[in-house]
Amino acid sequence: MRNEPVSWTIRFRPKNKKEIVDNKESVERFLSWMKSWVNGIPEKHSVFLYGPPGVGKTSTVLALARDLGFDVIEVNASDYRTSKRLEEIVGRSISLSLTVTGKRRVILFDEMEGISGREDEGGISEIMKIIKESRIPVVLISNSIQENWEKFLPLISLSELIEFNSIPFKDVLNWLRDVSTKVGVKVEEEALELIAERSAGDLRSALNDLETVAGGRTQVTLEDVIILGDRDRQTYTHEALMKIFSSKSVKEARQVISSSYINYDELFEWIYENIPYVLNDPRDLSEALNHLALADIFEGRANRTQNYTLIKYMFTLMTGGVALSRKHSDGTGLYRRLESRLLNLGLPPNSFKISDSPRGLSVKPSRYLGNDWRRINETIRKLGGYWRKTEKIWFLPYFRNPQYLPNLKRTWYIRQARDTLIAKISKYCHVSTRVALVDLLPYLKIVFEKDEMMAREFSRLFELNDKEENYLKS
Repeated sequence: MRNEPVSWTIRFRPKNKKEIVDNKESVERFLSWMKSWVNGIPEKHSVFLYGPPGVGKTSTVLALARDLGFDVIEVNASDYRTSKRLEEIVGRSISLSLTVTGKRRVILFDEMEGISGREDEGGISEIMKIIKESRIPVVLISNSIQENWEKFLPLISLSELIEFNSIPFKDVLNWLRDVSTKVGVKVEEEALELIAERSAGDLRSALNDLETVAGGRTQVTLEDVIILGDRDRQTYTHEALMKIFSSKSVKEARQVISSSYINYDELFEWIYENIPYVLNDPRDLSEALNHLALADIFEGRANRTQNYTLIKYMFTLMTGGVALSRKHSDGTGLYRRLESRLLNLGLPPNSFKISDSPRGLSVKPSRYLGNDWRRINETIRKLGGYWRKTEKIWFLPYFRNPQYLPNLKRTWYIRQARDTLIAKISKYCHVSTRVALVDLLPYLKIVFEKDEMMAREFSRLFELNDKEENYLKS
């Protein structure tokens, strides 16, 4: 056991505040709350940290506790089942602020989404009792409070709320570069970018992918990462979408929310991306998109007013509403689109054979394709498919990844140049960034397009770099 390798998620878990990636404002708020216990007992005995998986909620607690000299008493979802079990773990700790060695304590309730709200089994009521009686900090952690708003409401009223957001693509990418350097593995930049993109802001998922693909290697290529695939996330998402689109009732479709391994915001994007392929009848498609639009409105109102009881209407519309919109569609939208795209290449229909499988469509060449192979490959890749070398077929999953994430990644450098440019204009002209973006930037682009001499003068005035100049010329 001594020689058993330590997983990278443990090896690279932040040991102090400096090593925590992103969410700086949330980290500072939590640090301030923890420090308030040094001088006494604050008004709020508990803090509720919430946000998507893999963004550093638990790591922040452990790192800052180490910085401040606190001992952490960890309680996980399996320990919430009975008040007796909670009593065994927490015991007299809540009434004793110091350990026998003089260190302070903090209680950490992790994975709160797994809690039972039934009072006779402990759960919420027992944790409320612990919070009210505690003389030490109590930290609650959940992937989302919106989905469980009504269940968590009693705890929320006793706690300070701190939200953690998904880690930005550039920060995930930079962190993966650092890890690659530390472990001595040379990873192609495009491979790191693909891992960062697939993680969708989940740092733990990104690190697990990197460890999986880099295990026992000194070099990792883009092809290695492509072969790795989207791991369990893709499987779980496929199953969730199949359940939604095949559901016969609102109740059946809505159950996907609680059983899904991805958060509801991401699930919303997956549904939106794939509706045209499943609901190929225009009447069904129109109705489903109306339900999604209403779902989006309810989420906006919930976030704007902090009234998260509205989220349940979003869940009903985006799952049950979409499921019951399927009245005339036969689910062949993807097949027809693929067939149409291939025929538009001018190829004879007997050049390939399209077949159904449980997970997607396969396209098998019926003849030697020569130069046509590249054209077909490009067409299928644009639809979300790829070439399986060993089977000598193209495979196109029934459900496409949401395209907003790849689009954000592709335009990241452009947006970065735009943002730094706007900041310079705003500072020099003494205007807001909004005025710089809306009122000044369009005219500056015209200048760079029409007047080379004036463009050079503006470039000198604003101290523009090559990327910012290229943005104005594009």
